[in-house]
Formats: sequence, structure tokens, C-alpha cells
Amino acid sequence: MTGSRLAGWFFFAVGIAAVIAVFPPALAAAVVAIAVFIGGMLVREPRPPRAEEPAPPPPTATPPAEPEQITALLDLFTEGILLLDAENTVIAANAAAAQVLGRPRDTMIGVSLIRAARDHVFLEVLRESAAEPREIELGEGRVIFATATPVSSGRIRTVLTLQDLTALRRAERARQDLIANVSHELRTPIAAALALSETLESGVDEPEQRDRFARQLTSEIERLGRIVDRLLRLSRIESRMEEFRFEAVNVANLLDEAERRISPVAERRGVSIRREIADGTPTVRADRERVLEVLSNLIDNALRHSPEGGEVVLRARPVEVGVRIDVRDQGPGILPQDRLRIFERFYTGDRSRGDGLGTGLGLAIARHIISRHGGEIWVDDAFPGATLSFTLPAGEVAEATPQAGAPTSAESTESTAAR
Repeated sequence: MTGSRLAGWFFFAVGIAAVIAVFPPALAAAVVAIAVFIGGMLVREPRPPRAEEPAPPPPTATPPAEPEQITALLDLFTEGILLLDAENTVIAANAAAAQVLGRPRDTMIGVSLIRAARDHVFLEVLRESAAEPREIELGEGRVIFATATPVSSGRIRTVLTLQDLTALRRAERARQDLIANVSHELRTPIAAALALSETLESGVDEPEQRDRFARQLTSEIERLGRIVDRLLRLSRIESRMEEFRFEAVNVANLLDEAERRISPVAERRGVSIRREIADGTPTVRADRERVLEVLSNLIDNALRHSPEGGEVVLRARPVEVGVRIDVRDQGPGILPQDRLRIFERFYTGDRSRGDGLGTGLGLAIARHIISRHGGEIWVDDAFPGATLSFTLPAGEVAEATPQAGAPTSAESTESTAAR
């Protein structure tokens, strides 16, 4: 303790003694207590100065998101999204954009939009850049809804969103074509039936002619009924309202039954049917009646396009996906431009090559039945004639199949599957 502090304590003690001598004991005790407290506060050792606490760091800006984080966020959207900088270079793209443009995503990052999309039409969308959606057409009939929205966020200057409308537009065109085709197909039998009924109503004197008109009227009404029935059937299959019962089916028995059902038609047309079944052909997982409907339809088409004295060949053989079945005729064949369209509703191709009695719905139904089985149906390139082929998945249990040329049943029934 320093000398000045000792002197201070000396005079402080003298003052306390004087107070005790002059004032009454009670008041003196109170004054002494107050004085001691104040003196202690005054003469206590000062605390060493505290080190200054460091000032809190200034708030920093949120760190920019990493490219991986941006990509992961964009992949949550079902629409295609491209982020562009001021030079229209692609900064980021999601998986949906890569799918819409048909390009690997890695090849689009860091390049200009024109190189990433490989189509100059997107530059027109960027020039407008008014956040207004624009419908554009790309190659192979693809329709894209593109929207360019200007933004200002770091390097990002434009957000380009892409929505693939190809399937929607095709569905709209298919609906329009269906309405037009239904109207056209129904108009013919209705007009014919109306004319025949008016003729009969006005009176026909000759009995033979009257009977012929009556038969024609019945035929037109039956044709109209077939069209309506097949439209309803096709609608049920497409909407999966019809229940399919799958089981292991022997292919040889399947072809034998199909031939048996169609043989009366073949005999009337003077066309023979031959079966060829490869060794080792397994059973198939199929709805027996539905596949028989497909076979009857294809065989009936082959018979109608085959010349008298010709031959229709039914062939089955194992393939990687299961079993392939071919129906081959010796007719004029199918034109290349018709091969993809013959499975559309009401499409009958060149009517001059057939008898004109088809409704154009049989092959559309066949396509949906095979699709429900997980198979494919198409027109083969084999010549001469036409070959329609389809596949079915193999069944769980393989069964031995008879050799090619095995005898078939002579029992016959009329085929009900006409195109």
C-alpha cells in the first residue's frame, strides 16, 4: 500500500474517533458504518483494467449456393429449366431439360444456348424475354412450350423453362381424327341403310328385287352394329376396364385353335393355312381368348388379301423376349407409308388391295391387346406378301411343342374377328 493511502487511513481513523466522542452512541454507530462503507469503496485496490472484448465480426453475406445444390434443387421440378447468364451461356440445367432437348446434361453446361439446344428457335424466345409462354416446334414433330423470364440474381440473367407438349398435342390430334373418322365411317352405312329403307317404303314390285334390298339393308345395319361394338370394345381395352386373365398357354394349341376357328373362311376363299412351330418354343403368359382374337383378326386379314389358291403361314419361334408369332400371306403386301398407320383406328390403307369390308378397328384392338400382354406388334419387311408379327412373354413352365406340320383339327366354326 502506498504512503498516500496510509495517510488517508490515518486521517480517516481520527475522524471516526471524533465522531464517536461527539455524537450519541446510536447515531455514532450509524455514521461509522456509513463512513466505513464509503471509505472502503474509496480506498479499495482498483481492479486491473479488463481487456477489451473483441468486437463481433460484421455480418457477412450468405455464401452463394454450390452448382451441385442448384442442380439438386432444379431436379425437383418436372419442367425443364435452364439458367442463363448475360451472354446466354447455360449455367445450370435440370434433368427434365436434358430430356426435353434430348441432350446429355453435362454437354449443355458452360456452352451457349444455341449449342446446348441445337436449335436457333430458342434465340427468338430469348429476344422476346417477356415471361410469356411460346409454343415452338422442334424436329420429329415435337412441340415445346418455352418461357424466358428475365431475372437479376448473381450471374443468372434469364430463367428458361421448357415443357414438352408433344404427347398432349398428339392426343388432341388423335381425338380430332377419331371424331372425323367415326363420322365418316358411320355416315356410309347410315346413308346406305336410309336409301334402302326409303326404296322399300316406296314399294318394290318385284319380289326378288325387294328381297335383295332387304338383305342389303340388313347387311348395312349389321356393319353399323359392328363398328359401334368395336368402338366400345376398343374403349374398354384402352381404359383397362376389361379384365385379362393370364396363364401359361401352349403356343401349338393356340395356333391350332386359331386355325380351326378361321378354317371355314379359308375354305370359302380357296386359301390354305400352314403352321410352322420351331423346336423349343416355350409356353407364353397370355390371356388365351384375347390372343386368339388377335390371331383370328390377323389371319382373317391375310385371307382377305390373299389370292385364290394362295397360302397363309402361321409361324412361331422362340426369341429373347419370349415367343414371336408371324402371320404371312401372299397378297400384294403393305406399302411402307402404311406400315405404321395400319394399327390406327379406322385406317384401312389402300382399299383397292382389299375387299373394302374392314372397319379399320381390328388391328387397333389387336395392338392394345398385345400391349396389355407386354408385347409388341408390327409389320415385318418380309416379301412377297405381307407379314404381321407380334411377341408374347414366355410362360413360367415350358412345354414341349409338336413339330412343324402337325395335323390340325377338322372341326370348324365361323370366325368372328374381321378387320
